[in-house]
Amino acid sequence: MTGSHPTFKRSLLSLAIAGLLPAVAVAAPSNVAVEQVRDGRGGVKWQEVEEGRPGKAGEAGKGLIGIQSLGTDANGRTQVRIGKPDRVRESDSTDVFTSDEELDQHVIFQAFALYQPDDHATYQSLADNAAQLAEWGITDVWSPPPYRAASDSKYGEGYAIADRYDLGMYGKGPTKYGTAEELKGAIDALHANDIRIQVDVVPNQVIGLAERHVLPVTGVDMYGNPSNPFLTDYLYATYSAGTSVGQTEHGVIKDWDYFHFNGTSTQYQGLFRVLHDASNQPYRYLGPDHPENHLPEVLANSDAAKYGTINTIDGYLLADTWFAVENADSEADAVFAPLMMFFDEPRDGVVNQTFLEFARDNGYAGSDQEIRDAMMAELQMTPSPVGPLMDDYLKAQPGYYKESENDAEVAALRYDGPLNDASHIGANVLDFEFLIGNDLDTMREDVQEEQLNWQEYLLDFGFDGFRIDAASHINTDMLRDEVEQRLNYFAGDDVNEHLSYIESYVTQQVPFEESINYGHLSMDSGPFSGLLFSFGRDQAPVRTAFEASLIDRANDGPAAPNWSFVSNHDQEHNILVEVPLTEEEAQGEEPGSQPYELLQLEKYDEDRNRADKRWAPHNVPASYAILLTNKDTVPTVFYGDMFVSSEPYMSTPTPYHEDIVKLLQMRQQFASGEQVVTFEDSNTGSDGEDLLSSVRLGTDRKSGVAVVAGNDPALDTTVRIDMGTKHRNQWFVDAMGYHDERLKTDKDGILTVPVKGTQTVDVSGYLATWVPDLNGK
Repeated sequence: MTGSHPTFKRSLLSLAIAGLLPAVAVAAPSNVAVEQVRDGRGGVKWQEVEEGRPGKAGEAGKGLIGIQSLGTDANGRTQVRIGKPDRVRESDSTDVFTSDEELDQHVIFQAFALYQPDDHATYQSLADNAAQLAEWGITDVWSPPPYRAASDSKYGEGYAIADRYDLGMYGKGPTKYGTAEELKGAIDALHANDIRIQVDVVPNQVIGLAERHVLPVTGVDMYGNPSNPFLTDYLYATYSAGTSVGQTEHGVIKDWDYFHFNGTSTQYQGLFRVLHDASNQPYRYLGPDHPENHLPEVLANSDAAKYGTINTIDGYLLADTWFAVENADSEADAVFAPLMMFFDEPRDGVVNQTFLEFARDNGYAGSDQEIRDAMMAELQMTPSPVGPLMDDYLKAQPGYYKESENDAEVAALRYDGPLNDASHIGANVLDFEFLIGNDLDTMREDVQEEQLNWQEYLLDFGFDGFRIDAASHINTDMLRDEVEQRLNYFAGDDVNEHLSYIESYVTQQVPFEESINYGHLSMDSGPFSGLLFSFGRDQAPVRTAFEASLIDRANDGPAAPNWSFVSNHDQEHNILVEVPLTEEEAQGEEPGSQPYELLQLEKYDEDRNRADKRWAPHNVPASYAILLTNKDTVPTVFYGDMFVSSEPYMSTPTPYHEDIVKLLQMRQQFASGEQVVTFEDSNTGSDGEDLLSSVRLGTDRKSGVAVVAGNDPALDTTVRIDMGTKHRNQWFVDAMGYHDERLKTDKDGILTVPVKGTQTVDVSGYLATWVPDLNGK
């Protein structure tokens, strides 16, 4: 533990890539090369390609599904790099899930967003609106993670999981979403309306533990590779032990400890909170007269050292250590004070000022001793103001708080304790190891048993299956075990009544799922990126909406069971944090904080209600029209695309609400049969640059739909769509209601569609969903 003090460079971009600043997303303006990168939380985001890296766009996105990079060549032509698995095996009847007409009937409603108010109303509203969801055609609900969140979590949602068995009970009041009793009521109401509900299960991390260890750590990247030589065998105070009421009552592991984890993301403890002397030797106190004690002068001959009334963590003194300054020999009468009242940090650059100087800047006056005397009097008070002042002091010092951690440019701190096994890191995972919080060592047998126990608890509670969060970052044996557990638990039931789908943005998920007979729905994130950058941003040809998918629908490619989405809670976040705020608009809030992001959301919502959008994606209805009529996928409708996320639950529709409802209802009635995708020519482009059609041929004259969609308001052309001979001489209408005219197929079933571009809140280009006119004469 000897050596010079570190000098860390700061780079917002490198911090974002490393995942240290999960709230940062780099904007993707037109005509600038962008690439897809891992966001450090199990998802993806977009960043500008660094200058001086010509030809290397997309390297950071290797292994990711969908658009890996996007830019232009020397001639100004759009260049799109797309990631896909090497092959996709067609599913069949021997698999757990089979991509077929029955599975295609499912539609998932993601029933939450990050920015919901903490009003505990989600479950009750879901119960009240269950019949409405069923009428829309929703078959499955993706529940928010219903667990008790850490008290300091940014959004108060259950991804910041503190007690995985507390669903809003134990006398602690409701979670963000409601009480356990209300959750049961919502499940019952959904079941009564023939809707199944999958719970978001979070197997990767535990956050909010109450007990600290001082552990030797190594600074690593997200894969677990050492990434900062200074942080090697480095002492760090980490919240890495503890339990909770639900964990104690129901868990296989009753008490979490550091050895259950591979390491942690930084915890705002600061890299210098463990106190050292000027020679960089740690201060230790192991008990009265212990030969290995090493104490600062103020404690060396104190009564606190004599009687053992010094608060330490694993025998180490910390910047937040308190000790008995009076009555040290009496546990009942001892008066404790912060060590910082009497201690000056000897290491350069660790603090901006001493505690007493900070106190002087915050209302105290007089000499150091006079301030100490005033504080000693205040320490007799209940509550004492000294404690909060001490907390504020620690947050203001770079070495004792997050500033030094951020400067270190590491994704995680690997635990190098005596019971940790570094060989477990990255073993048997589909992608990288470290995300956020304390990273569970999912190679451990007891951790695997705990996961199965937790999942059974949730199934017993009434859930029908799982959405498995960050599935690329856990031991894949746990995914295999979940399939076996689910099939045994629901033995005899139709497997499609008990969906389980994984979150994974990597191509490797597909061969893995094939190896376990498609035991889960793979996550096809290709349509998300393809739709966003073609219809949403107008930076890629609209054909990319299909080319980026795992399933090659344009060429009738093989289909593996999958789920897909237009947006989700993470991607709404990544888009809205691009929205700039002026100093006046920020109202003094700190960038990256939840209040700041809520102001960004307010501006983002205003923007998506404009025809000339600057930050919100264009053509959200077109994206849903394509997704909801696609064959061989289970599409997802995101809560935040239907309702304003920050308003009371299901109270404030977005401008796309009615469009999505119409599309859901149209899907139920008309979206069936084979799919034919055509990349159309137009007056403004060719081969699907700005216009395409996606046709479901239907199974009779009462079904079938032709989606015609483009992203250029200057479109002015005509397309001929082959609806098949069963639809010859038949009238069609636009189910969206955008176009009043009725169109009739000819004797061969050809529908001639006039395409005239427009620019509205809903459409920038063209959109129609032509379906048989069942009400016409």
